[in-house]
Amino acid sequence: MIHIQVIFLVQISVNIYRFDLKGLIMIKTKQFIKKLIPTFLYVYSVSLDFIRKEGIFLNRIKPEEFRQWNELMVKKYDPDAFHKHPNPFVRFIERKRVKTIIKLLKTNKDDRVIEVGCGAGNVIKDVTEGKLFGVDISSFILGKANQKLKGVVHFFQADVQNLPCKDEIFTHIICSEVLEHLLDPLIAIHEMKRTLDFNGVAVISIPNEIWINRTKRILIKIGIFNWLLRRKAEYGEMPERMEDEWHLHTYTLKMWRSLFAKSFKVTRVKRIPFFWFPLRYVIRLKKN
Repeated sequence: MIHIQVIFLVQISVNIYRFDLKGLIMIKTKQFIKKLIPTFLYVYSVSLDFIRKEGIFLNRIKPEEFRQWNELMVKKYDPDAFHKHPNPFVRFIERKRVKTIIKLLKTNKDDRVIEVGCGAGNVIKDVTEGKLFGVDISSFILGKANQKLKGVVHFFQADVQNLPCKDEIFTHIICSEVLEHLLDPLIAIHEMKRTLDFNGVAVISIPNEIWINRTKRILIKIGIFNWLLRRKAEYGEMPERMEDEWHLHTYTLKMWRSLFAKSFKVTRVKRIPFFWFPLRYVIRLKKN
């Protein structure tokens, strides 16, 4: 995937900028870096927009391999264990994300609420009113969910990109930290629109990869990344970049908004854990 992206970026770069090799060699190193960095960032941004608009997915996972690959990732980076991470700041971020989702959801006893990509039920368990459902493609993580919430939440196994549910059946949909793992997030967004009541509400949370990776680089530079975020207790070793492992997409908030706009209108955006330090976005959506 990375190699394809590099080739793609280089091809676009050649079309936008044609450097004279002899002149380039004569440029001083500092001047060259100053010229190169803005150019690369611009080209990278343009290429990502182009990829999204043209529906091109540079995934390293084939559709027929997805279920087995996802099961391996779920076991390696157990999302249930992440909620019990030994680092108190990580637990604080996760608690704040869940509380924000529940606050934006606003359910009552007659509602039908589903969490798509529910994992072990760490979000849906905090919904206090309504008939509750959870769906996930992973049998491993659904086993954990049923152990904790059997009789409280009705769990079933399915691909969130192809939900076995009637049109407009749910009044509320939760989708937390899921879309970045899917082969085609847009299909899942369309499925959420299809199964959501006309007056329904969807609350979605997504990672801010730019800030997360920037924070990791700082922790690595000052020498405390391994101490804070590597393998401890139940939680597996965290990679320096999740897009090198379990995340198939790295979009900016603007790009996520463009995806949502095809099916929903954004009514609220909350930055987690703080407005000035947005490692996560929690977004409230209403159907167009």
